[in-house]
Amino acid sequence: MIRPLLLLLALISPGILHAAEHGPICEWYRDPTSTMAIHWVATAEKEGEPGEWKLGAAGFGYGDDDDQTVLKGMRKNYRSVYIRKSYEVPADAPKGAELTVGIRYDDAFILYLDGKEVLRKGVEGAGANISKVQSHEAEVWEYFKLGPVKAGQKGVIAIEGHNAELDSSDFTLRPRIDYRANGKLYPVVREGAKWAYLAGGTPRAGWTKIGGIKEEGAEITRYQLAFRPKAGGAWSFAELMERKFGTTEHRAFSADLEGLKPGTRYEFKIARWGSSIGRWEFETAPATFSEGMTFVTGGDMYGTRAWMDAMNRRAGEEDPLFALLGGDLAYANGTKGDRWIDWLDSWQKLGVAPDGRVIPMIVAIGNHEVKGYQYRPTDAPGRGDAPFYYSLFLGKGEGAQFTVDFGDYLSVIGVDSGHTANVAAQTQWLGRVLGNRLDFPRQFVCYHRPAWGTGVKDDATDIRREWSPLFEQFKVDCVFENDHHTYKRTHPIVGGKRNDKDGVIYLGDGSWGVKTRSIPKDWEKKRPYLAKALAVRHLIKVTMTGKQFVYEAMTADGKILDKTVRPIRRAVK
Repeated sequence: MIRPLLLLLALISPGILHAAEHGPICEWYRDPTSTMAIHWVATAEKEGEPGEWKLGAAGFGYGDDDDQTVLKGMRKNYRSVYIRKSYEVPADAPKGAELTVGIRYDDAFILYLDGKEVLRKGVEGAGANISKVQSHEAEVWEYFKLGPVKAGQKGVIAIEGHNAELDSSDFTLRPRIDYRANGKLYPVVREGAKWAYLAGGTPRAGWTKIGGIKEEGAEITRYQLAFRPKAGGAWSFAELMERKFGTTEHRAFSADLEGLKPGTRYEFKIARWGSSIGRWEFETAPATFSEGMTFVTGGDMYGTRAWMDAMNRRAGEEDPLFALLGGDLAYANGTKGDRWIDWLDSWQKLGVAPDGRVIPMIVAIGNHEVKGYQYRPTDAPGRGDAPFYYSLFLGKGEGAQFTVDFGDYLSVIGVDSGHTANVAAQTQWLGRVLGNRLDFPRQFVCYHRPAWGTGVKDDATDIRREWSPLFEQFKVDCVFENDHHTYKRTHPIVGGKRNDKDGVIYLGDGSWGVKTRSIPKDWEKKRPYLAKALAVRHLIKVTMTGKQFVYEAMTADGKILDKTVRPIRRAVK
């Protein structure tokens, strides 16, 4: 989903996005050796807020009751407005056609065609350096020639309009673009079409070359994302996906990159209305297994911002290949968009490796992603009750169950533990994907609600019955559970009983950045499948070698709470 870069973005140093954007984060939901999904959220802009590019119908102005986009805050505050729009001459325009502008203006304007000034009326200077603006009343339509055009020609029309006085009683900027042929006018940009406009600020250099608004008002280049290997080469321009973010008026944006080179560092840049706002790096997974590869995992992230920030920082400092996040990400309960904004900001700032690489995530769903936030293994409410989770992440069109295969050497499988899908309804799917991956030497499963917990809440007996036999049958290396706000490690178990040879270990239980729960004192007696149980916030670091896995539970300050080593269960190719 890439195409050649059409508009080269200006290089700037790494940074945080403008206040209107939150993220970016990187997600893996397909083969990490050749893909990367990048997401961010743009918060809804306030009506009338100056200094930001917005969408509005022409004409622009105030004071004379004929404006479609009323600039209520213009008088006494600013005297200039900037507008721009992509144009395309119809394919049937005849030879010799000439582009024209019809305009009503008060008091002056400068018009740019494809980045070059072609017309000005009543003003000296430009932009913030205007001078000697002449008064002019927008009483009638006036028409001006802009030059010859060809059928199918594409480009950008940009206009800056200026008032003669800061305290002027009115302002008007109302253009339409046509081509003239055989003595008649034919529309190119109709009267009343939507333009991008900037009121109360001065645009950055190059603004006259960026359009971005289709005739129907859809924003097609509000944002741009360019990427390339860090080693150098031509920039490519990603096609962006845009959708509503959850139940808010915010918008979620994604670039879904594919055809990337394995084990390669990439840099990417995001621009808003043509102005660069940040530059970051990510790295694809290697094509073949690399000795000592690591990842971190955990769930139940956002109890307090301080706790989440501390653990996110620890995750970054461990320099993992990726983070496997087991649900209850923002604790937004399907309704609180502001908590998702905080969650994005925290990971964007802290979920980075020591060298600045953004750490990709693989995300499972939890009950606090869902309205009502209940565990409902037999009557789950469906995807509509988790609007933020499903609108932010990709690859969830059929639900929150997923497989992420790293080439042919590692498989990560996620399941929805009774939040938007019933447990039993996924059993057949789970058995199929596990069976299809017998050749993968390393295999992990992640979900939210524990089947084998510490006793702070009821265990998910549906999962014990439906899924645990499959984990045993297909020799899953480890199952990561969450939700209970404790730390636990089971012995290798089969049917709930210790079996060091053929057993599956379960690790968790979701205490990344939340208040922990007290574990019953008799846990060793009543739950003999448990090898370790602690009430402590933690993440788990997994180190993989050719023969074994090392699991280390650690606190935000890097203290190791528990460590165990398990042999690899399948033959390595």
